[in-house]
Amino acid sequence: MTGWEIENPGENLLSKNDKYLRDFLKKYLLAALSPDGEKLFIIRKYHPALNCSPNDPINPSDGYRICLAYYTYSSYFFFELPTNFNYNMLAVRYDQNIQDLAITISSKEMTRVTNIKEIFSKLESYTPRAEAEKEAAFASLNNEIPLQKKRAPITQTEVRSAVIGVLNNADFDDWWVSQPQKIGFLDDVEMNFTITDYNPNEDENFMDEADETIRNFMSKTLKDREATNAHVYRNCMDFLDAIGYDEADQHLWDIKDPQEIWNYVTPREIYVTREPYEDKGVYLRLTFSCEWEQEHGLQLVFNKSGKLVRVSDDDGHILGWQGHGMITD
Repeated sequence: MTGWEIENPGENLLSKNDKYLRDFLKKYLLAALSPDGEKLFIIRKYHPALNCSPNDPINPSDGYRICLAYYTYSSYFFFELPTNFNYNMLAVRYDQNIQDLAITISSKEMTRVTNIKEIFSKLESYTPRAEAEKEAAFASLNNEIPLQKKRAPITQTEVRSAVIGVLNNADFDDWWVSQPQKIGFLDDVEMNFTITDYNPNEDENFMDEADETIRNFMSKTLKDREATNAHVYRNCMDFLDAIGYDEADQHLWDIKDPQEIWNYVTPREIYVTREPYEDKGVYLRLTFSCEWEQEHGLQLVFNKSGKLVRVSDDDGHILGWQGHGMITD
């Protein structure tokens, strides 16, 4: 087993006492479930540059890195571990001393006990690290709770945009959803905007930046979409090349005019959020279901000035790890 056998861990976590997840945990020793059944941890090999297995049929690689995957029913993160260690055990328990989950990661070389907050603080995977740096970071884990700024409570039930009006509090306390808006970029298809991870009592500049991002996107027309044809077409063709010929995809192989690619995508969601790891800018993610990448779909990412900066599968991230899907021209 590789640890990649679970295809949709969030869905498995939502189904309490899921049989498939239980069977996976019995067979794969480098996976562990929190006592409340709401968090899943997996140590496994990753592609050296992408968020997938090195054995992925679309992006195979002889090289790999070792990461700790962390799932809840609605989110997913992964953290780089030392690649040269021989891991043999992963366990999760509730630690009364820290009032949080304690995570034990064991290898032949060393064993460390840590927690989610410390992992986020010391093992973040958005900046490539040398092997020696990864080993030093892992050795420093000691199950301490990093000092964190206390989060201001969110008391608002709505926020207001100068461009699209009122957005109401949604499924999570820091998510906000607008009324349907006509999207010129999509030939006036109506879609909601969802602002995510926004605390109006902490990020005082966010709405001004979000309004600039939304305004520049809303000014786009079908002519602007035509300028993206080649990027979306290339995303499709690269995917088809990677998986190899399948007769069921013949209609996609037959596309000769990049403009036709839009016949095979369906708009799904618009998200506006602040990028949390690198430049901390506000970006807009336009996501689609598409006929070539039916599992992960497609996303177009626009920066605050309205420039298209990324075309990729919908991996939930704004900027591509080590340039994946980023547009440089």
